[in-house]
Amino acid sequence: MQRIELLNEMDQVLDTYCKDCFLKSHFRQTYGKNYAHRFCIQNCTVGQELQKLGHTLMKKY
Repeated sequence: MQRIELLNEMDQVLDTYCKDCFLKSHFRQTYGKNYAHRFCIQNCTVGQELQKLGHTLMKKY
């Protein structure tokens, strides 16, 4: 994949799944911004997919 294609795919995933995420907004209100962000990165399957795309992007370029 090209760099632009990877970035577009990452943007599409963020717009599709993360924009109006109920869990992120709930955790942000209940526990705070840091907890919500950490949950998204470590526990959410969408966050894990974004990490894979990011690692692919870093390895290629």
